[in-house]
Amino acid sequence: MKAMFVNEDEYPFAYWIASRKKWIETRSRNMLRQLVGERVAVVRTKRGQTPMVIGYVFVCGGSFEKHPEDYRHLTMIPEGSKYDTKEGRWFYALAFAEECKPYPLPAEAVRHGRSWCEF
Repeated sequence: MKAMFVNEDEYPFAYWIASRKKWIETRSRNMLRQLVGERVAVVRTKRGQTPMVIGYVFVCGGSFEKHPEDYRHLTMIPEGSKYDTKEGRWFYALAFAEECKPYPLPAEAVRHGRSWCEF
């Protein structure tokens, strides 16, 4: 299974995805293109803590670039935060999210950079 890393150092983005509150994930580069069209695990990452699988989501549609204000309410990114969307950000639509009982990312997970992995 493929998994998407979601940082929670400042905001509970991974939880918001798994609980269907966050419908669009943004990245500065087209890093999640390999996940489009697949159901993936949502991995919560937090500095100093073990990465945990906390749910699953379907990454649907292609990645695209739009003006950030059009989608701020779906990204859940607070205006002015270090994650604030900017022109040129890549947006990934998310669907069919579901939470699961959290479990550690398996040690044998193969990392593909800092955005996603396979296990």
